[in-house]
Amino acid sequence: MEKFLKILKTSRILIPVFITSLFLGAFLFYYIPIIMEEGLVKNIVRHSKNAVERLQMEREYYTLSVVRDVKKFAPQLSFDYDHEGVDGKLPFPTTTIHDLSKMYSQRSNVKFSLYSEYPFLNRKDRILTPFQREALKKVRENGGLYYKKDFVDGKRVLRVAVADYMVQQACVDCHNSHNLKNWPSDKWKVGDMRGVLEIMTPMDDALAEMYVSRNRVLFTALAIMLLLFVYYAYILLRRESQLNTEKEELSEDLKDLSTYFDRYVIASKTDLNGKIIYASDRFCKISGYKPEELIGKTHSIVRHPDTPKEIYTKMWERISQDKTWAGELKNRKKNGGFYWVKAIVMPLYNHQGEKIGYTSIRHDITDKKKIEELNKNLEKRVSEEVKKNREKEKQMLHQSRLAQMGEMISMIAHQWRQPLSAISSSSLAINIKAKLGKLDKETAIELSNNISEYSQHLSSTIDDFREFFKPNRGKEETTYEALIRSALSIVEVSLKNKNIETKLDFQCNATLLTYPNELKQVILNLIKNAEDALMERHISEPKIEIVTYREGNSAILEVHDNAGGIPENIIDKIFDPYFSTKLEKNGTGLGLYMSKTIIEDHCNGKLEVENGPEGALFRITLEFTQ
Repeated sequence: MEKFLKILKTSRILIPVFITSLFLGAFLFYYIPIIMEEGLVKNIVRHSKNAVERLQMEREYYTLSVVRDVKKFAPQLSFDYDHEGVDGKLPFPTTTIHDLSKMYSQRSNVKFSLYSEYPFLNRKDRILTPFQREALKKVRENGGLYYKKDFVDGKRVLRVAVADYMVQQACVDCHNSHNLKNWPSDKWKVGDMRGVLEIMTPMDDALAEMYVSRNRVLFTALAIMLLLFVYYAYILLRRESQLNTEKEELSEDLKDLSTYFDRYVIASKTDLNGKIIYASDRFCKISGYKPEELIGKTHSIVRHPDTPKEIYTKMWERISQDKTWAGELKNRKKNGGFYWVKAIVMPLYNHQGEKIGYTSIRHDITDKKKIEELNKNLEKRVSEEVKKNREKEKQMLHQSRLAQMGEMISMIAHQWRQPLSAISSSSLAINIKAKLGKLDKETAIELSNNISEYSQHLSSTIDDFREFFKPNRGKEETTYEALIRSALSIVEVSLKNKNIETKLDFQCNATLLTYPNELKQVILNLIKNAEDALMERHISEPKIEIVTYREGNSAILEVHDNAGGIPENIIDKIFDPYFSTKLEKNGTGLGLYMSKTIIEDHCNGKLEVENGPEGALFRITLEFTQ
């Protein structure tokens, strides 16, 4: 018990609950009687109204039945106020109300009375009490009902006054013609209030019973509340004990967290002037300063000269406006070294919301900065290597073009052999006929036209050669068919002389936006490779098939041959630089490498190879314009 009282005194939960329970009990102690008394009053008023209605109904019955029959069948009888013990006298209807009220009052503790502001002459000496005068006034004002708690003979009573209206014409006629009337003959009419019927009910006994009931209810409620209080006190005390245990554990955790924070987080606090008032162990360790060397100093003690002053200016502008600043800072160590931090600086407030200084939490990002520096150097080296590779690629492209140029010159020499021989023959014929004097005009014209035609053919061949190797300055619109026919115009003589059949199947007329000359070089290289493979393997019926078609938004060109295909062990290497499959080893090994480079790097397409049913199949895929 002593422990319970001790805990109760120190508990922040039970004391408010206990005080609330006391106030609730006191409230119920005084409020329950008020509610019960209001209910008692309502019941008395309701019963009083019912009693008045019964009296009025009895009077109405007496008037309509008894009085009427007496006047009709026993006219010798008369009605009078003094009727008791008098032969031939019957009471007036109103007298019956007085008599019944008197009888009811004698037989119960409830008192009935009837009074009016206009008494008959036999009652003219009657004096109304203050309550009766008040009741007559209030009943008229309140619509026929008035009640009031009062003390009569030292006892509490409830006095209920109910209006008594004249509801029968017989009553009106009687009152207006009565020999004891004290008012004019036309004073009353149906609906007028003749007076009031008052019922006075004692309340002390009922109130005493009510208080007993109140006490029983209240004591029961208090007992239940006490039991609930003890139960919940036990629950709350147990919970409070758990909370205290958790609070102690949390305090230990916060203490450990504070230790870890101090040990591992670069943190500091300053006053409003920027002077350091707290420095974590981690701050001291990374900067090389002791706490006493930092306390009282500003952060300029660790400011590195590489950090622009504008950064600190912006920082102070922001935190002076009660805003948070975040950024990266390069700080100087005590030994002259440096370290990088990602810092967050914000205002510091007390419990009243007043700014008392600034706090800073920083994260060591020195390693990150070193990596960034390495990345910068690496990017520089990568850029240099890319530049070298591009130069190397240009050289390889130049070598490839020289190799193609050599092949082109060989083809041109082959194509020029026949025209030059024809020109030489025509020139010799002119010379001989001129010496023999047999050169006539028609022959001279014919032979000169032949020489001119052959010369134009030679010039056309030179133009094709020059156009083929002219570098593209930008992308142009073209089609696969135009490029294929242009490439074939250069090699068709060589193909015919070697009896190589060429089949063309153009199913794609899409417009390509690309580099025509570079793409033409690739097509020519694929045709020449097919030609070389057919000749090296001595295919009896050599043929090259060139097909174009569309697939979705892609324009595809395929070059097939029937030279037997590429060995599987080297097919993945044929696009490598300086790799050649030519038996005579007179290939540079750059043709397919540069072809793939042109298609995939310059034209944003794709160059693939696979073995078909009869030989190698090279496939070029490019996107076409809509």
